[in-house]
Amino acid sequence: MNIGDEVKYLNEYGESCIGTIQGVLSDMDSYDEMKFKDGVSYYVSKKKTAAEKLRRKKAKKPPLASPVFAPVKSKNLASVFLEIAPSSDPKGIPDYVLISDITGRSG
Repeated sequence: MNIGDEVKYLNEYGESCIGTIQGVLSDMDSYDEMKFKDGVSYYVSKKKTAAEKLRRKKAKKPPLASPVFAPVKSKNLASVFLEIAPSSDPKGIPDYVLISDITGRSG
């Protein structure tokens, strides 16, 4: 699953729905920037980004163009939500669901 994929999911009322993944977010303050690729959620790791910047500086390589992303740890997965545009109302209010509420791909 990736952003832009159409999936089947359970909404907040436990109803089976179909919609398109629009984004990934978390209620943790430290997860400012996130991405979602192949069913895995990633966050910007400040620690790994700093280490990579230092490594590049010592190796006299060009500066880092983008931050380093790390997979969200399993203990923090309950804080990660997918923003989904329901197929029944794609321009309406999105649903916010846990990754565990995704029941499969649509189609």
